Amino acid sequence: MIPVSRAAVARELDRIVIEEVGLPGQVLMELAGRGAADAVQERWPTGAVAVLCGPGNNGGDGYVVARWLALWGHPVRLWAARPPATDDARSNAALCAAMGLTTCSTPAEALVGAVVVVDALLGTGQRSAPRGAIREAIQAVRSSGLPVAAMDLPTGMCADTGQRLGTDCISADLTVTFGRHKPGHLCEPGASLCGAVTCIDIGLDLAGIRQRIHPDAGILQQADVAAWIPDRTDSQAKWNRGHVAIRAGGGAAVLAAHGAFRSGAGLVTLLTPREEWSRLHGLWPEVILAEPAALDPRRHDALVIGPGLGLSDTLGEEVRRLWGEFPGALLADADALTLLARHAPQPVGMRVITPHSAEAARLLGTSRVAVEADRFSAAQALAEQGVAAVLKGPNTLLSGPEGIWVVPVRCGALGTAGSGDVLAGLIGGFLALGLSAQRAAAVGAWQHAHAGLRLPHRGTASDLIESLRVTNSSP
Repeated sequence: MIPVSRAAVARELDRIVIEEVGLPGQVLMELAGRGAADAVQERWPTGAVAVLCGPGNNGGDGYVVARWLALWGHPVRLWAARPPATDDARSNAALCAAMGLTTCSTPAEALVGAVVVVDALLGTGQRSAPRGAIREAIQAVRSSGLPVAAMDLPTGMCADTGQRLGTDCISADLTVTFGRHKPGHLCEPGASLCGAVTCIDIGLDLAGIRQRIHPDAGILQQADVAAWIPDRTDSQAKWNRGHVAIRAGGGAAVLAAHGAFRSGAGLVTLLTPREEWSRLHGLWPEVILAEPAALDPRRHDALVIGPGLGLSDTLGEEVRRLWGEFPGALLADADALTLLARHAPQPVGMRVITPHSAEAARLLGTSRVAVEADRFSAAQALAEQGVAAVLKGPNTLLSGPEGIWVVPVRCGALGTAGSGDVLAGLIGGFLALGLSAQRAAAVGAWQHAHAGLRLPHRGTASDLIESLRVTNSSP
């Protein structure tokens, strides 16, 4: 799992390595700048480079990048928003001057003839909209249309939320971050503003010599998910491979039931009134049909409730009763989340919720805009309700007792009707197979996202079921 740290935590790690471990700050700056120069050189191997530097250590990183690219044969033109304000930045600016690198009086002058711009104006300390010379530099870069390599994050973007800090923000083609990924790299619009993101190891793990500072989140990797997929042997009977009950309705119920089978669950029972059975078009014959009263915690290992269910008062009473009384693992999705937002009793067993941002807002008593403005904080707040939460969207966030995890996939093809119903059933299947709430959510969300990447052009949720067929044995 790749660690993710908020800006303040990353700066504290940096401080510990410098002040308590004893690695000089200029060494860290050299590691950062050399690594960033490598990344720029790989992407743009020839041509002139404009390096725009701010007064702080982000600007210092820029001076290191300029020095290395010049040594490798790139014509480099520098522009400084203000004189360097830190010792390490001043030292590296002096080295550039000693090399005779051209320093321009305006950002527009530095951009002339460049094939790429290095944005080293502001770093993770950005808290307000850019002003003065830095704002003018952003406008010049945007007007130029040149590709941009940003140091740590694009100028004008918040490291912790990914939100623009004003109307002027750089949009990068490549972002080179140092030591840790930041939440803003993973949340829109930041993820789009950053372009491709690469992280340079500058030794922040050395901070563990002095004290343990846990990351704010972790980016899931294939190995993490593969380790959690339950072993299945040829000798297992269907009743030993998990039995999922699904309380849902209509086409959403069909998709959820099929998604549950794609987890590898042995049995799936769809609980819906008999008079609705004839409307379950396309339901696989493998799915058991039963009345809602047939729910039996002794037989059903996990319950999925909500897709296509409806919002009547009677259903609200049923959802709240099951949420508070069903002893097994229960996943609430779609209509069940809306009903629970009105009043959710204390659950008695493992609980998973799978909201999109509007549903999360209702559960948290806030607005969709507020959720999208700080998705990591919203995910943490959902987990504090005693559940494992799947905050759906690009780079889906999973939160629960093991912290916050990120599924590093942005797949527009999943923005189609029924995709969430498939996900609910899929996670329900992994719950029935015995995974913990958060790990079932992680395996399901991972496989769902990667199946989405394999969807045909203009694919539907039904295509997603088929795409999952080739992913249900490995992440």
